[in-house]
Amino acid sequence: MAIDFDDGHSEIPGGIDGPVERVLVIGAGIAGLTVANALMHAGVECVVLEARSRIGGRLHTVDLDGAPVDLGGSWVHEPVGNPMSRFLDSVGIGTRPGNPLATLSAFDCATGLPISHEEIGLTLDVELEGFEGAIDELRERLGPTASVADGIEAYLETTGLDGDRLRRGRQGLLAMIEGDAAGAADDMSLQWLWTQESYDGDFFGDLPDGGYVTAIDAMAAGLDIRRAWPAVSIEIADEGVVVSSASGETLTGSHVVVTVPLGVLKSGALDVSPALPPERTEAIDRLGFGRYEKVAMAFAEPFWREVGWSHGVLFPTKASEPAMWVFDHDAFRGNPILECHVFHSAAHHTTGRSGADAVGWVTGMLSDAIGLPCPEPVAVAVTGWVDDPFALGAYAHVPPGASNSDLDLLGDPLAGRLLFAGEHTQSARVGYADGAMRSGVREAKRLLGTATVELGRLA
Repeated sequence: MAIDFDDGHSEIPGGIDGPVERVLVIGAGIAGLTVANALMHAGVECVVLEARSRIGGRLHTVDLDGAPVDLGGSWVHEPVGNPMSRFLDSVGIGTRPGNPLATLSAFDCATGLPISHEEIGLTLDVELEGFEGAIDELRERLGPTASVADGIEAYLETTGLDGDRLRRGRQGLLAMIEGDAAGAADDMSLQWLWTQESYDGDFFGDLPDGGYVTAIDAMAAGLDIRRAWPAVSIEIADEGVVVSSASGETLTGSHVVVTVPLGVLKSGALDVSPALPPERTEAIDRLGFGRYEKVAMAFAEPFWREVGWSHGVLFPTKASEPAMWVFDHDAFRGNPILECHVFHSAAHHTTGRSGADAVGWVTGMLSDAIGLPCPEPVAVAVTGWVDDPFALGAYAHVPPGASNSDLDLLGDPLAGRLLFAGEHTQSARVGYADGAMRSGVREAKRLLGTATVELGRLA
């Protein structure tokens, strides 16, 4: 059953030339699949061109010892009123709560000591409430060129924290911010931090049953998707577009929608003729695109439960690195899997290294934190988004000197036939899967000339 969606706006975006007859969509992530699904529901021919042999982009679910694990996006954050929640419900995909805070443990690797539940609560207050409550005053005091790192240091000076507690406060804030915006705090603008729109409900929100692959498969069902078809060039002409692959194959259409990640746009891997205008390339250069990696490990038994451990935060020995969050799938009604989230400034511990080295780094800290030898995992998955040529990072953020208007500019069409979608093409929900989905709805609205579009399984 298909139901109507909009992109959060009732207006119909313009900028299209010629009749919309055959649309080529570059990229089979959630943004590209959303565009194609809506167009096919409206009876418009559409071909999706995906460089990888799989679909989903940065929503990538793998089977780890018989259990689904999301190596990219995992949550539907702020699920109440969220269009992703609405889509999941409409296609019969259930969700389960994904908030770890009630059973959170913490360990300081520098002191070798566990953190009391009382201090965990105080630390979360510093991170989740105190800094957010102070951010407007910090923006005014520090000015428009300040980085988030500047804001963190200015805020911590007001907290009365010192010694190890001050270090942990800094590491906790770095983890929260780098996890939210995939970049180093000194490469993020304080002015534009946390200026996106919000939905209702818990921030961590919900986990799709079976992983995000269930949403991807539902959106992709019935579409014409050409896998292992890496687009390398786009030629815009008066009557249409020509897209060429790395092997020299070409496809023609009336319009093309580019949904590749910002990292790929930055790399110049996709040649466009006529060339993108300077204001577009300058915006691409100004915006940031950082790292966020995961180390997921399946075990024969949830051995951490023996000592009452579940989800955890590990504060590292290096003061400038963010804390590492560890999520317990067993507590989320899953299998005995620990999923470690490695944020931008700590990602060098896992990227460019062997999987065994990355796992060894993580299990060493876990053994200290849990107080038990960490057994050999029965299966592991270590991401390398920053080295993936079809991603080159995690998601977008706004550095000092850039602004939200740069994100919005990347969503504007060019030459009447070249369109763009993806989490980086809008400022309302940058970095979120639902933001990428909304951008796909926006471009489908533009092509169809309608205020809403239909989404749902086509087959």
